[in-house]
Amino acid sequence: MKKIIVVFTCSVMLFAGCAKIDRLENRNKELNQELAAKDQFIEEVTTSINDIHTTLENTWALEKNIVSRTNKSENAGSESLTPVELKTRIINRISDIRTLLASNRKKISSLERKLRGSSRHYAGLEKMVAELKRQLEARDESINVLNARVMSLNDQIYQKDNIIKAHETTIIEKDRMINDQINKMNTVYYAIGKRSELKKEGIVENDGGVLWGLMGTTTVLNSKIDDSQFQHIDKRKATTIPVSGTIKEIVPKRDDSSYTIEQGDDGQSVLVIFHPEDFWKEKHLAVVVD
Repeated sequence: MKKIIVVFTCSVMLFAGCAKIDRLENRNKELNQELAAKDQFIEEVTTSINDIHTTLENTWALEKNIVSRTNKSENAGSESLTPVELKTRIINRISDIRTLLASNRKKISSLERKLRGSSRHYAGLEKMVAELKRQLEARDESINVLNARVMSLNDQIYQKDNIIKAHETTIIEKDRMINDQINKMNTVYYAIGKRSELKKEGIVENDGGVLWGLMGTTTVLNSKIDDSQFQHIDKRKATTIPVSGTIKEIVPKRDDSSYTIEQGDDGQSVLVIFHPEDFWKEKHLAVVVD
């Protein structure tokens, strides 16, 4: 009987020990699972935090680039784009940054919900998420200020464009006036014909003489010259004047060293001008032919 009691007691103790070992093993397995889940949770949250932080750093780099371009636009930089094109590109970049910030805002909200829904309190992770949220708000504010600054470029660009156009118009007008004046200064006039024809047209007239102008008269240009009766040329370019017939006289007389007359076999003559400035001291010329 005693042997039976001893065996029973040992069996009970052995069974209790095995049950305790099973409970300990199950608890150990639960703890390992909880630890693994905790590690996975922390890794997921940390990865998300790092991704958001990297994106915020990228938006900061983009913002600095936009500020640099905005300064160039305001200070008439040497960039090949026009101010309007540059402004459009900057606005597009700001829109890209806003899209990135909106995406980060959703990710941060998701992290906050995940941390609130966790059975454990992760003070370190919550602090990191709060810092990310602060950085995001700072980027939002900075982008709003930058966007307002870029939008104000409308008036600046319009004013600068008007100033530039006004200057360009003034320069073009001055150049035109200068060119017109230069062309006018270098425009000379000549008429060709027999003496009787030139007199009839009022291009030349007799001056001086005796016996009612029958003797000692000199042929001169009419005192009331009409440019429309002459052909005009540019003295810088025209160094020869072809003449039908034989040149008898040129009125008024010129310095002999400034020109020569060449006679062709076909009865044609050519007035060759060597020194235009000397020859054209008087801007009007009448060529008298036989």
